[in-house]
Amino acid sequence: MLYKEFCKQFNISLNEQQAQAVQHTEGAVLLLAVPGSGKTTALVARLGYMLYCVGVAPERILTMTYTVSAAGDMKSRFAAMFGDEYAARLQFRTINGVCASIINRYVRDKGADGFNLLDDNRKLLTEIYRKLRADYPVDGEVKELQKQITYIKNMRLTRQEIDALDLSGADVGPIYDKYIDEMKRRRLMDYDDQLVYAYNILKSRPDILNSYRRRFPYLCVDEAQDTSKIQHRIIHLLAGKDGNLFMVGDEDQSIYGFRAAYPDALMHFERDYSNSTVLLLEENFRSTPEIVLAADRFITRNTMRHKKHMRAFRPSGAPVRKVTLTSRAAQYSYIAKMAQGEPERELAVLYRNNDSAVPLIDFLDRNDISYCIRQTDGVFFTNRTVSGIRDLMMLALSPLDAEAFMRVYYKLNLPISRADAEKAVEQCRAGKCASLFAALKPTGKNPNRIVEKLFELRAHFAALKTDSAAHALRRMRYQMGYGAYLMKNGGDDERLYLLSLLASREKNIESFLKRLNALKSIFEAGGDRKSHLILSTIHSSKGLEYDRVAIIDAIDGILPSVMLKPGQALDKDEQAAFEEERRLFYVAATRAKNELLLMSYEKAPECTFIRQFCEPLTPNATGKRDKKMVPPASPAPEMAQRIQWMAKDYIKGANVMHNVFGRGMIAEKGEDTVTIHFATGTVKRFILSACLEKGLLGLQR
Repeated sequence: MLYKEFCKQFNISLNEQQAQAVQHTEGAVLLLAVPGSGKTTALVARLGYMLYCVGVAPERILTMTYTVSAAGDMKSRFAAMFGDEYAARLQFRTINGVCASIINRYVRDKGADGFNLLDDNRKLLTEIYRKLRADYPVDGEVKELQKQITYIKNMRLTRQEIDALDLSGADVGPIYDKYIDEMKRRRLMDYDDQLVYAYNILKSRPDILNSYRRRFPYLCVDEAQDTSKIQHRIIHLLAGKDGNLFMVGDEDQSIYGFRAAYPDALMHFERDYSNSTVLLLEENFRSTPEIVLAADRFITRNTMRHKKHMRAFRPSGAPVRKVTLTSRAAQYSYIAKMAQGEPERELAVLYRNNDSAVPLIDFLDRNDISYCIRQTDGVFFTNRTVSGIRDLMMLALSPLDAEAFMRVYYKLNLPISRADAEKAVEQCRAGKCASLFAALKPTGKNPNRIVEKLFELRAHFAALKTDSAAHALRRMRYQMGYGAYLMKNGGDDERLYLLSLLASREKNIESFLKRLNALKSIFEAGGDRKSHLILSTIHSSKGLEYDRVAIIDAIDGILPSVMLKPGQALDKDEQAAFEEERRLFYVAATRAKNELLLMSYEKAPECTFIRQFCEPLTPNATGKRDKKMVPPASPAPEMAQRIQWMAKDYIKGANVMHNVFGRGMIAEKGEDTVTIHFATGTVKRFILSACLEKGLLGLQR
């Protein structure tokens, strides 16, 4: 069957770049697909083309994806396009699933008992942490340990690199070594071990490797930018240097470095595979030209990427809006008004991590505004900083709470040993003291200073019970020594700030503790799944799209996570980390279909990424604007209604930015005209609807 007949029979419509990718079936092919470019459509159509036009048997094609749900979705899309019969014969697997089959084959050959798969290693890691550090880890530390173990195995770290890792100021190496020993002793393996074992099997058993190569001479790999170093090595072994490999990804969307994603493999593709070809999908079908143009300019600042340019398919829409608010706290009411103003329109609020959602959810819940939370983890409530605040408040309300006391006594700048603390607990259990801090006996070289310190602490704990929640938080941080303890251990200003926002809405510490418990339950419940107001981390939004997107808490120190000084030079590792931060912002922005709002705050440092994203078009050498940088004007039928809605914000006195004339202010507003006084002194009169349709005019908030 010829390609045109194939497309006609199955009602497939592809652009030129997609068509080229579908028809390139031999050799090693890397398809770099920008956001919203229809990569899955191209991949699925290519599978159909291989079956119907090239004559490849479906059993000879192995398609590997990043997650089980992605594999299921791809199989469903293939079935919808080409039918269930071929879909049932094709292999859609995760890389871990393929590795499990390799291990099973090896175990059968040896006739030995295999290792059992450990689905959840949190309990084992908690046990090991307690034994080695004589302390209970909080949930956040256990999750961080899981990430670091995954990173070690997937990145194939050396001993020296492992020893350089730390968790809360302590070495990870000993915990990792004990974990490996315990897993072997109990004959267990985790999901990362599956990769390591399968890789070693393929390297040491050429018969098994060759059997997989014969069985699957055609390999397809989706989301290659999220694939780890060891996964890429497994793929390279299965494909062979001269094999038929179709790899789809985009290094510009690689945001899982903490999970050992290895986008470098995409940069080295032509080196690693002979007879290789790199193809591009550059047309974005999702977003308006205003979003696409700004996002493309923004991501080209990265150096570790292939040369490509995203272009828009859709007609012009609303300009990207930078919304400058008085403070971070002001963003919550702004978001609420947006959601309530158009309740049937989808609005996704995206942020760096789930901590940002806590005060927002608190505000929405208090104002009875429905929302949906995607993939929450609740780590905020069990973080060491937050747990310490809770323990101090609980001790103020219950002076004999021994568990809270043992978790927090050493965080108050007291030179008291653990043995002394345990004696105080025994004294109180015997009914000899009214509070645990009263039971502490001063020891050491300067007992009088300790007596004085204990007297001060007892006074502070008494005052906490009558303080407002906000005042109590300040007392603990600045007067009781807890803030100094945090500073010695890396500080945590961000979570303390978020706690202060919550505390400002509570009367006292008792109501504050109740609210924290309530918020934890609310957070875990996930909200109303039918709500059009969606709250999500940027990572959880990957692969999704929304009508409107608002990016919050984009502040230097949060996103990006580092605060760069003017002219600061970065070493290679720092540059790589900063470029992933930029990719994270890029992924967030390109989730938006019709509107993108970037929240900035007067009382916070200007966000490097927002400034770069919103930079106006620059004149070329002739002093004229580059026509290629101006979004195409091809209005859609529904455009008039959208323009009418947008025009309401263009009132007398509003600050605006014109693509040609720069900054200005609306001096007069007619029915469909605006007179603008520009900063240059020029006065111009425009037809407002035409300017909005062509994307020439935007508001400056």
